Amino acid sequence: MSAKVILFFSLFCLVFTNFFTHGAQAALGQNATLRNYKAGDRLPAFRLPPIQGGRPITIIPGHGKPTLMMFFSIHPNFRKTRSLALLNALSELANKYGEAVNIIGIYCDNKDQNTVVHYMRSSAAHIKVYNDTSKAVSDNYGVFMMPLVVLTNSKGELNEVIPYTYNIREIIDGNIKFLLGQWTKKQLLKALAPRTNVKVSKEEKEYIRRINYGRIMATKKMYDQAVREFSTAVKIMPNKINAYTELGFVRIAQKKWHKAEAAFKKAQGINKDSDSAMAGLGLSYYGQKKIKKAKGILENAFIAPHPRLEVIIALANIYESEGNNKKANRLNKLAVSRLMTMYEQRWK
Repeated sequence: MSAKVILFFSLFCLVFTNFFTHGAQAALGQNATLRNYKAGDRLPAFRLPPIQGGRPITIIPGHGKPTLMMFFSIHPNFRKTRSLALLNALSELANKYGEAVNIIGIYCDNKDQNTVVHYMRSSAAHIKVYNDTSKAVSDNYGVFMMPLVVLTNSKGELNEVIPYTYNIREIIDGNIKFLLGQWTKKQLLKALAPRTNVKVSKEEKEYIRRINYGRIMATKKMYDQAVREFSTAVKIMPNKINAYTELGFVRIAQKKWHKAEAAFKKAQGINKDSDSAMAGLGLSYYGQKKIKKAKGILENAFIAPHPRLEVIIALANIYESEGNNKKANRLNKLAVSRLMTMYEQRWK
């Protein structure tokens, strides 16, 4: 299917389902899955050599204890920052739980192993990392993004698939406690539930109110009113990022690409690692036909935990225009799959 056809159908449904909704992600990673395995499936054993070199070692998920596998790469730099930070966090958890849990890293790349080894010596000494240079294991499992944490119970049955997020260590720690019997499911859900009844200032309440009104206006295609609400929110709390990203996506809907670019650059000034700001900036360049500039940013936005549908579609169009039909077709299929899921959820 042509990327242009997908774009037509996606724009039709985005108004109702995706374009302006930014709900909190599920705390347990339960919306994520492996392409080839679902929750409860027994994950197969595999053989890989240590990243430092040496003979391959057989790794059996479960084998009497919970197993945590982190699939990662350090290319491009955006992925490197997250992967190394997560490697450090998992090393600390491996030190905390000792022999009770098998925590390993699986490096899915064919270069720069020495960078990872050097980092392990200084900041991740308690975790073992194995070399999956051909991506045989990650492809067999159906790993769809990196870094990605795959967690099994003591029988090797898939328990959770957890994409990178700001509180991923907290999520992993809670799931390990649950698998070890230290927590009940109720305790786990309570620990990871979003905080409620948090006291906020009068200023913050007005900021939130303006953003919520702006989102309503945006879903109704009342873009000028949405711009007014988000712009007011920016004035109320100029150091908060949400109003800038919301404003930027409204500007994209209006096809006011330069104004969208300005909003997302402001957002990146507040948080340079914001997935929404990166996606929006890439889309604003794409709208200006600055394809070379847009491509690299959109590729980084695509490896975010929950890449936006618009990012997938734009990248598919770029690859198609370059004659890279293999990548374009893969993203087209992903876009269609995402659209079907959105329609199914809407009619449940």
